[in-house]
Amino acid sequence: MNAAKAINVFAAFTSYISEGTPVHISNFGTFEVRKRAARVSHDVHSREKILVDEQNIPVFRAGKALKLATKQELSDEDMVIETLSNMILEVQHHD
Repeated sequence: MNAAKAINVFAAFTSYISEGTPVHISNFGTFEVRKRAARVSHDVHSREKILVDEQNIPVFRAGKALKLATKQELSDEDMVIETLSNMILEVQHHD
């Protein structure tokens, strides 16, 4: 994969996520946006109460293969192979 393709992939991720569309990579995880409710916080310097508005925040949920890899129950190589295999199958399924 060349640099331009990698940049395009990240641009597409950013576009989908900013529009509220979750991006799922099989066995790796899901990127999505969640709303954080408005809340009362404190200014760290003055200890004055401040209202923090509702915010959209990006979140990531790890997939099964990534969780297993971090527990060292699955090698990095196995995780990459499994993830890429599933991505290829998904692309073929959509064609």
